[in-house]
Amino acid sequence: MTTATTQISAYISEETKGQIESYVKRRGVTKAFMIESALQHFLQALREIPEDVIIPARLVITETSLLKLVERLEADEEPTPALRALMAGS
Repeated sequence: MTTATTQISAYISEETKGQIESYVKRRGVTKAFMIESALQHFLQALREIPEDVIIPARLVITETSLLKLVERLEADEEPTPALRALMAGS
């Protein structure tokens, strides 16, 4: 039985490309097999894991948010009790 296939296209970083090429070389699989397997694992995780516990691989922020973040990092503020508890593992 043959499964119908379709081609997709995506822009990826050079770092990701290098990781893919390294993986397929080590494992002796095709890029198509590796990418489809990765997508299937990702889609299964999205179905089975609650959304609030999925940590995004990238954090995208606006320029305004970046400037606020820089201000907070440069400020000489004491950590809040909640941050102290988090860092202490409480």
